[in-house]
Amino acid sequence: MQVVARYWGRKPVELVKPLIEDLEGVVVDPFGGSGSIVYAALELGKKGVYIDLNPYAWLVAHVFIAKADHKKFIEAASHVVDKAYELLSSSSSAKLKGDYLRYGDRPFLKRRNFDRVSDFFSAENRKKLRSILRAIDSIDTDANTKLALYLAFCNTLYPSSLMKRCGAGSWGVPSYWAPEKSCPEDPFNVFVRVIRNMLDFFSKHKHYKVAYNLNSLDTADAVLLLEDGISFNKYRSSWALVTDPPHVDEVQYMELSFFYWAWLKKSNFRSIVRKVLGKYPRYWFSKELTVNPNRNQTLDSYIAKLFRFMTKTRKVKSKVLIMHEEREYVLNKVIELAKSIWGKIKVEYIEINEQRNIGPRGGRTYTIIKA
Repeated sequence: MQVVARYWGRKPVELVKPLIEDLEGVVVDPFGGSGSIVYAALELGKKGVYIDLNPYAWLVAHVFIAKADHKKFIEAASHVVDKAYELLSSSSSAKLKGDYLRYGDRPFLKRRNFDRVSDFFSAENRKKLRSILRAIDSIDTDANTKLALYLAFCNTLYPSSLMKRCGAGSWGVPSYWAPEKSCPEDPFNVFVRVIRNMLDFFSKHKHYKVAYNLNSLDTADAVLLLEDGISFNKYRSSWALVTDPPHVDEVQYMELSFFYWAWLKKSNFRSIVRKVLGKYPRYWFSKELTVNPNRNQTLDSYIAKLFRFMTKTRKVKSKVLIMHEEREYVLNKVIELAKSIWGKIKVEYIEINEQRNIGPRGGRTYTIIKA
Protein backbone atom coordinates (compact mmCIF):
# COMPACT_ATOMS: atom_id res chain seq x y z
CA MET A 1 0.00 0.00 0.00
CA GLN A 2 1.44 3.33 -1.08
CA VAL A 3 1.25 5.91 1.70
CA VAL A 4 0.94 9.67 1.55
CA ALA A 5 3.31 10.38 4.47
CA ARG A 6 5.62 8.42 6.71
CA TYR A 7 4.54 7.86 10.31
CA TRP A 8 6.10 6.01 13.20
CA GLY A 9 4.93 2.43 13.81
CA ARG A 10 2.46 2.36 10.91
CA LYS A 11 0.82 -1.03 10.43
CA PRO A 12 0.57 -2.36 6.86
CA VAL A 13 -3.08 -2.27 5.77
CA GLU A 14 -2.94 -5.79 4.35
CA LEU A 15 -1.81 -7.18 7.70
CA VAL A 16 -4.55 -5.34 9.61
CA LYS A 17 -7.37 -6.57 7.38
CA PRO A 18 -7.46 -10.16 8.74
CA LEU A 19 -8.08 -8.75 12.22
CA ILE A 20 -11.06 -6.77 10.95
CA GLU A 21 -12.76 -8.72 8.16
CA ASP A 22 -14.94 -10.93 10.40
CA LEU A 23 -15.99 -8.15 12.78
CA GLU A 24 -19.47 -6.64 12.59
CA GLY A 25 -20.38 -2.99 13.01
CA VAL A 26 -18.49 0.27 12.71
CA VAL A 27 -14.75 -0.10 13.33
CA VAL A 28 -13.41 2.44 15.83
CA ASP A 29 -9.71 3.13 16.42
CA PRO A 30 -9.24 5.42 19.47
CA PHE A 31 -5.45 5.68 18.94
CA GLY A 32 -5.78 6.20 15.21
CA GLY A 33 -2.28 7.44 14.34
CA SER A 34 -1.78 7.48 10.56
CA GLY A 35 -5.23 5.96 9.93
CA SER A 36 -4.19 2.50 8.71
CA ILE A 37 -6.76 0.59 10.76
CA VAL A 38 -9.72 2.76 9.72
CA TYR A 39 -8.47 2.73 6.12
CA ALA A 40 -8.32 -1.08 6.20
CA ALA A 41 -11.91 -1.15 7.49
CA LEU A 42 -13.04 1.14 4.67
CA GLU A 43 -11.38 -1.08 2.06
CA LEU A 44 -13.36 -4.00 3.49
CA GLY A 45 -16.61 -2.08 3.01
CA LYS A 46 -17.06 -1.13 6.67
CA LYS A 47 -17.53 2.29 8.22
CA GLY A 48 -14.89 3.69 10.53
CA VAL A 49 -14.42 6.12 13.40
CA TYR A 50 -10.91 7.53 13.74
CA ILE A 51 -9.82 9.20 17.00
CA ASP A 52 -6.46 10.71 17.90
CA LEU A 53 -5.38 13.69 20.00
CA ASN A 54 -2.24 14.42 17.92
CA PRO A 55 -2.97 17.16 15.31
CA TYR A 56 -0.19 15.94 13.02
CA ALA A 57 -1.43 12.33 13.15
CA TRP A 58 -4.96 13.59 12.39
CA LEU A 59 -3.62 15.51 9.38
CA VAL A 60 -1.83 12.43 8.02
CA ALA A 61 -4.93 10.29 8.49
CA HIS A 62 -7.23 12.91 6.95
CA VAL A 63 -5.22 13.15 3.73
CA PHE A 64 -4.70 9.36 3.67
CA ILE A 65 -8.45 8.70 3.92
CA ALA A 66 -10.24 11.75 2.46
CA LYS A 67 -7.47 12.67 0.01
CA ALA A 68 -7.89 15.69 -2.28
CA ASP A 69 -9.41 16.15 -5.69
CA HIS A 70 -6.62 15.57 -8.23
CA LYS A 71 -7.50 18.56 -10.43
CA LYS A 72 -8.00 21.00 -7.54
CA PHE A 73 -4.80 19.86 -5.86
CA ILE A 74 -2.56 20.27 -8.90
CA GLU A 75 -4.06 23.70 -9.64
CA ALA A 76 -3.61 24.89 -6.04
CA ALA A 77 -0.11 23.43 -5.78
CA SER A 78 0.96 25.24 -8.95
CA HIS A 79 -0.25 28.52 -7.49
CA VAL A 80 1.61 27.78 -4.24
CA VAL A 81 4.91 27.21 -6.07
CA ASP A 82 4.58 30.47 -8.04
CA LYS A 83 3.49 32.42 -4.96
CA ALA A 84 6.32 31.02 -2.83
CA TYR A 85 8.90 32.45 -5.21
CA GLU A 86 7.13 35.81 -5.07
CA LEU A 87 7.13 35.80 -1.27
CA LEU A 88 10.73 34.71 -0.86
CA SER A 89 12.23 38.20 -0.71
CA SER A 90 9.82 39.23 2.08
CA SER A 91 10.06 36.02 4.12
CA SER A 92 12.08 35.79 7.30
CA SER A 93 14.99 33.47 7.97
CA ALA A 94 14.62 33.93 11.75
CA LYS A 95 14.22 30.94 14.04
CA LEU A 96 10.71 29.81 14.97
CA LYS A 97 9.30 30.99 18.28
CA GLY A 98 8.29 28.36 20.82
CA ASP A 99 10.15 25.55 19.08
CA TYR A 100 12.36 24.38 21.97
CA LEU A 101 12.59 20.60 22.42
CA ARG A 102 12.02 20.91 26.15
CA TYR A 103 9.45 20.52 28.88
CA GLY A 104 10.37 23.52 30.99
CA ASP A 105 13.83 22.66 32.32
CA ARG A 106 13.79 19.08 31.02
CA PRO A 107 14.66 18.07 27.43
CA PHE A 108 12.52 15.93 25.16
CA LEU A 109 13.33 12.27 25.64
CA LYS A 110 14.15 12.01 21.91
CA ARG A 111 16.20 15.22 21.67
CA ARG A 112 19.68 14.58 20.26
CA ASN A 113 21.74 17.15 18.37
CA PHE A 114 19.97 20.46 18.84
CA ASP A 115 17.71 22.19 21.34
CA ARG A 116 15.31 23.72 18.82
CA VAL A 117 13.44 22.60 15.71
CA SER A 118 14.84 25.67 13.91
CA ASP A 119 18.41 24.48 14.43
CA PHE A 120 17.82 21.60 12.02
CA PHE A 121 17.50 24.07 9.13
CA SER A 122 19.90 26.56 7.56
CA ALA A 123 18.81 30.20 7.53
CA GLU A 124 18.27 29.99 3.77
CA ASN A 125 16.05 26.91 4.05
CA ARG A 126 14.03 28.47 6.90
CA LYS A 127 13.38 31.45 4.62
CA LYS A 128 12.27 29.24 1.72
CA LEU A 129 10.09 27.06 3.96
CA ARG A 130 8.40 30.15 5.38
CA SER A 131 7.63 31.38 1.87
CA ILE A 132 6.03 28.01 0.98
CA LEU A 133 3.94 28.03 4.15
CA ARG A 134 2.83 31.62 3.56
CA ALA A 135 1.90 30.71 -0.01
CA ILE A 136 -0.26 27.81 1.20
CA ASP A 137 -1.95 30.15 3.68
CA SER A 138 -2.81 32.55 0.87
CA ILE A 139 -4.43 30.02 -1.48
CA ASP A 140 -8.24 30.05 -1.62
CA THR A 141 -9.42 26.46 -2.04
CA ASP A 142 -11.49 23.77 -0.31
CA ALA A 143 -10.51 22.24 3.03
CA ASN A 144 -9.39 18.86 1.65
CA THR A 145 -7.01 20.52 -0.80
CA LYS A 146 -5.72 22.94 1.82
CA LEU A 147 -5.02 20.16 4.32
CA ALA A 148 -3.25 18.14 1.62
CA LEU A 149 -1.04 21.14 0.89
CA TYR A 150 -0.12 21.47 4.57
CA LEU A 151 0.82 17.79 4.61
CA ALA A 152 2.91 18.34 1.46
CA PHE A 153 4.72 21.07 3.37
CA CYS A 154 5.32 18.68 6.29
CA ASN A 155 6.69 16.09 3.85
CA THR A 156 9.12 18.76 2.65
CA LEU A 157 10.64 19.41 6.08
CA TYR A 158 12.80 16.32 6.65
CA PRO A 159 14.62 16.36 3.24
CA SER A 160 15.26 20.09 3.78
CA SER A 161 16.78 19.54 7.21
CA LEU A 162 20.16 18.57 8.62
CA MET A 163 18.69 15.15 9.37
CA LYS A 164 18.83 14.33 5.65
CA ARG A 165 21.66 11.85 5.19
CA CYS A 166 23.82 12.04 2.10
CA GLY A 167 22.90 9.43 -0.48
CA ALA A 168 19.83 8.33 1.50
CA GLY A 169 16.19 8.47 0.49
CA SER A 170 13.99 11.44 1.28
CA TRP A 171 11.35 9.47 3.18
CA GLY A 172 13.05 9.39 6.56
CA VAL A 173 11.02 9.84 9.73
CA PRO A 174 12.41 12.68 11.89
CA SER A 175 14.00 11.63 15.18
CA TYR A 176 16.02 14.78 16.05
CA TRP A 177 19.25 13.07 15.07
CA ALA A 178 21.54 14.70 12.51
CA PRO A 179 24.50 12.77 11.04
CA GLU A 180 27.99 14.22 11.16
CA LYS A 181 27.66 14.95 7.46
CA SER A 182 24.21 15.80 6.14
CA CYS A 183 22.88 16.84 2.73
CA PRO A 184 19.76 19.01 3.11
CA GLU A 185 17.96 19.71 -0.16
CA ASP A 186 16.46 22.90 -1.52
CA PRO A 187 12.89 23.18 -0.09
CA PHE A 188 11.44 24.43 -3.40
CA ASN A 189 12.76 21.38 -5.25
CA VAL A 190 11.59 19.03 -2.51
CA PHE A 191 8.10 20.56 -2.41
CA VAL A 192 7.65 20.08 -6.16
CA ARG A 193 8.75 16.44 -5.86
CA VAL A 194 6.41 15.87 -2.92
CA ILE A 195 3.49 17.32 -4.89
CA ARG A 196 4.17 14.89 -7.74
CA ASN A 197 4.27 11.94 -5.33
CA MET A 198 1.02 13.00 -3.71
CA LEU A 199 -0.68 13.43 -7.08
CA ASP A 200 0.37 9.89 -7.93
CA PHE A 201 -1.12 8.70 -4.63
CA PHE A 202 -4.42 10.53 -5.22
CA SER A 203 -4.74 9.09 -8.72
CA LYS A 204 -4.28 5.49 -7.56
CA HIS A 205 -6.35 5.33 -4.38
CA LYS A 206 -10.04 5.70 -3.66
CA HIS A 207 -11.37 8.82 -2.00
CA TYR A 208 -13.63 8.23 1.01
CA LYS A 209 -16.30 10.60 2.26
CA VAL A 210 -15.45 11.83 5.73
CA ALA A 211 -17.36 13.70 8.43
CA TYR A 212 -16.36 15.22 11.74
CA ASN A 213 -19.16 14.27 14.13
CA LEU A 214 -20.90 11.02 14.92
CA ASN A 215 -24.31 12.32 13.84
CA SER A 216 -23.03 12.27 10.26
CA LEU A 217 -21.81 8.66 10.34
CA ASP A 218 -24.85 7.39 8.42
CA THR A 219 -24.01 9.54 5.40
CA ALA A 220 -20.21 9.30 5.54
CA ASP A 221 -17.72 6.48 5.14
CA ALA A 222 -15.70 7.58 8.16
CA VAL A 223 -15.75 10.11 10.98
CA LEU A 224 -12.37 11.67 11.80
CA LEU A 225 -12.16 13.06 15.35
CA LEU A 226 -9.32 15.06 16.87
CA GLU A 227 -9.94 13.97 20.45
CA ASP A 228 -8.48 11.99 23.32
CA GLY A 229 -9.52 8.35 22.96
CA ILE A 230 -9.17 7.82 26.70
CA SER A 231 -11.57 10.56 27.80
CA PHE A 232 -13.91 10.02 24.81
CA ASN A 233 -17.34 9.13 26.22
CA LYS A 234 -19.40 8.22 23.15
CA TYR A 235 -18.34 4.62 22.53
CA ARG A 236 -21.27 2.53 21.25
CA SER A 237 -22.00 -1.09 22.09
CA SER A 238 -22.60 -1.90 18.41
CA TRP A 239 -19.07 -0.87 17.38
CA ALA A 240 -16.00 -3.05 16.88
CA LEU A 241 -12.90 -1.69 18.64
CA VAL A 242 -9.61 -2.31 16.82
CA THR A 243 -6.63 -0.31 18.00
CA ASP A 244 -2.86 -0.24 18.31
CA PRO A 245 -2.14 1.87 21.42
CA PRO A 246 1.04 3.97 21.56
CA HIS A 247 4.14 1.91 22.35
CA VAL A 248 4.88 2.07 26.06
CA ASP A 249 8.04 4.16 25.72
CA GLU A 250 9.85 3.41 22.45
CA VAL A 251 8.02 5.91 20.23
CA GLN A 252 7.28 9.33 21.69
CA TYR A 253 4.63 10.33 19.17
CA MET A 254 3.87 13.82 20.47
CA GLU A 255 7.54 14.67 20.93
CA LEU A 256 8.44 13.55 17.41
CA SER A 257 5.38 15.15 15.80
CA PHE A 258 6.39 18.45 17.39
CA PHE A 259 8.92 18.74 14.53
CA TYR A 260 5.90 19.44 12.28
CA TRP A 261 3.71 21.21 14.81
CA ALA A 262 6.39 23.86 15.46
CA TRP A 263 5.88 24.93 11.83
CA LEU A 264 2.15 24.25 11.41
CA LYS A 265 1.18 26.36 14.42
CA LYS A 266 2.78 29.38 12.66
CA SER A 267 0.40 28.96 9.70
CA ASN A 268 -3.34 29.08 9.08
CA PHE A 269 -3.51 25.30 9.62
CA ARG A 270 -5.22 25.77 12.99
CA SER A 271 -7.91 27.98 11.40
CA ILE A 272 -8.58 25.42 8.65
CA VAL A 273 -8.97 22.68 11.26
CA ARG A 274 -11.35 24.92 13.20
CA LYS A 275 -13.48 25.35 10.06
CA VAL A 276 -13.96 21.61 9.64
CA LEU A 277 -14.03 20.52 13.31
CA GLY A 278 -15.55 23.60 14.94
CA LYS A 279 -12.61 23.95 17.32
CA TYR A 280 -8.92 24.83 17.24
CA PRO A 281 -6.44 21.94 17.52
CA ARG A 282 -4.40 21.80 20.73
CA TYR A 283 -1.18 20.04 21.51
CA TRP A 284 -1.86 17.85 24.57
CA PHE A 285 1.47 16.46 25.80
CA SER A 286 -0.12 15.78 29.19
CA LYS A 287 -2.89 13.56 27.77
CA GLU A 288 -0.63 11.29 25.73
CA LEU A 289 -0.61 7.59 26.56
CA THR A 290 3.11 6.97 26.98
CA VAL A 291 5.94 6.37 29.42
CA ASN A 292 8.22 9.40 29.57
CA PRO A 293 10.37 10.00 32.69
CA ASN A 294 11.06 13.58 31.61
CA ARG A 295 7.34 14.27 32.01
CA ASN A 296 6.92 12.05 35.09
CA GLN A 297 4.83 9.65 32.99
CA THR A 298 5.59 6.20 34.43
CA LEU A 299 4.54 2.67 33.60
CA ASP A 300 2.07 2.90 36.48
CA SER A 301 0.49 6.03 34.98
CA TYR A 302 0.41 4.31 31.56
CA ILE A 303 -1.44 1.33 33.05
CA ALA A 304 -3.78 3.68 34.94
CA LYS A 305 -4.72 5.44 31.68
CA LEU A 306 -5.15 2.07 29.95
CA PHE A 307 -7.44 1.07 32.83
CA ARG A 308 -9.62 4.14 32.17
CA PHE A 309 -9.68 3.36 28.46
CA MET A 310 -10.62 -0.30 28.91
CA THR A 311 -13.33 0.61 31.41
CA LYS A 312 -14.87 3.10 28.98
CA THR A 313 -14.82 0.55 26.13
CA ARG A 314 -16.11 -2.39 28.17
CA LYS A 315 -19.55 -2.19 26.53
CA VAL A 316 -18.18 -2.33 22.95
CA LYS A 317 -19.18 -5.75 21.64
CA SER A 318 -15.91 -6.70 19.87
CA LYS A 319 -12.45 -5.59 20.95
CA VAL A 320 -9.02 -6.16 19.39
CA LEU A 321 -5.96 -4.66 21.10
CA ILE A 322 -2.66 -4.78 19.18
CA MET A 323 0.37 -4.43 21.45
CA HIS A 324 4.00 -4.06 20.40
CA GLU A 325 6.03 -4.81 23.52
CA GLU A 326 8.89 -7.23 24.05
CA ARG A 327 9.03 -7.13 27.86
CA GLU A 328 7.02 -9.99 29.30
CA TYR A 329 6.24 -8.28 32.60
CA VAL A 330 4.69 -5.29 30.78
CA LEU A 331 2.63 -7.56 28.51
CA ASN A 332 1.43 -9.54 31.51
CA LYS A 333 0.23 -6.33 33.17
CA VAL A 334 -1.80 -5.40 30.08
CA ILE A 335 -3.18 -8.92 29.63
CA GLU A 336 -4.24 -9.15 33.27
CA LEU A 337 -5.83 -5.72 33.00
CA ALA A 338 -7.82 -6.79 29.95
CA LYS A 339 -8.98 -9.94 31.74
CA SER A 340 -10.13 -8.03 34.79
CA ILE A 341 -12.11 -5.43 32.81
CA TRP A 342 -13.13 -7.03 29.52
CA GLY A 343 -13.65 -10.53 30.90
CA LYS A 344 -12.87 -13.53 28.73
CA ILE A 345 -10.05 -12.78 26.31
CA LYS A 346 -7.98 -14.59 23.70
CA VAL A 347 -4.28 -13.85 23.22
CA GLU A 348 -2.56 -14.40 19.86
CA TYR A 349 0.79 -13.43 18.39
CA ILE A 350 1.62 -12.24 14.88
CA GLU A 351 4.90 -11.42 13.18
CA ILE A 352 5.16 -8.40 10.88
CA ASN A 353 8.27 -9.12 8.85
CA GLU A 354 7.62 -6.20 6.49
CA GLN A 355 8.24 -3.74 9.31
CA ARG A 356 11.67 -2.74 10.53
CA ASN A 357 12.58 -3.25 14.17
CA ILE A 358 11.23 -0.56 16.48
CA GLY A 359 13.36 0.94 19.23
CA PRO A 360 16.43 -0.42 21.02
CA ARG A 361 14.69 -3.65 22.00
CA GLY A 362 13.80 -4.38 18.38
CA GLY A 363 11.37 -7.14 17.53
CA ARG A 364 8.51 -7.52 15.08
CA THR A 365 6.16 -9.62 17.18
CA TYR A 366 2.75 -8.18 18.06
CA THR A 367 0.53 -9.45 20.85
CA ILE A 368 -3.15 -9.49 19.87
CA ILE A 369 -5.67 -9.36 22.71
CA LYS A 370 -9.24 -10.15 21.63
CA ALA A 371 -12.38 -9.82 23.74
